[in-house]
Amino acid sequence: MVYDTDEEQIEALKGWWEENGTSLIIGIVLVLAVLFGSRYWQSSRAEQAGLASDLYVQMSDNILNDADLLVDDQELNAALTLHTELKENFSSSVYSRYSALLLARLYVQRSELSEAANELQWILDNPGLGLFQSIDDELELTTRSRLARVILAQGDAEAALALLNEVEPGTFAGTFADIKGDAYVALGRLEEAREAYQMALDLGINPDVTRLKLNDISS
Repeated sequence: MVYDTDEEQIEALKGWWEENGTSLIIGIVLVLAVLFGSRYWQSSRAEQAGLASDLYVQMSDNILNDADLLVDDQELNAALTLHTELKENFSSSVYSRYSALLLARLYVQRSELSEAANELQWILDNPGLGLFQSIDDELELTTRSRLARVILAQGDAEAALALLNEVEPGTFAGTFADIKGDAYVALGRLEEAREAYQMALDLGINPDVTRLKLNDISS
């Protein structure tokens, strides 16, 4: 629209502002709120990740610095305290899952298999890491393979096989095959055990040990 005078243009602008000014201001406020909210969320997330990482490193260093395979109550309790803090205060961090893996290892070293299984199962039951994120395939398959070994050690070979068969093994095909071989042996299914061990051997999983296990059931 063409205005004949400046006064007409000013009046038209005033009218437009009266009709649209409030919604325009609200829109600007919302955009700014989203912008600054997103920056705050990213900053807060980075800070939380840093704190979680520090706790995990502390837990990991304490364990790695103890070369003795024997895990006493003091060492276990120290690890459990850090892991509990990660689970309670940083539940959306992947470091709480890593600490569960470490704690499960300590429990296995103490032959406390039920506790180890609980920690590993917790990882599988809680794959979410916050908005639109989850644990990666490597962590999920690592956890599944370790839990299968624990379940097998508890004497439930069928459950161990079922756990492995629930997913595609991907890059863990050899590891899964090796565990399946052990499970098949426990069940007396030796032909399937041979096939599983051979697959593990072909994929280069613990070749010396796997070859011994294969020869043992083939003799």
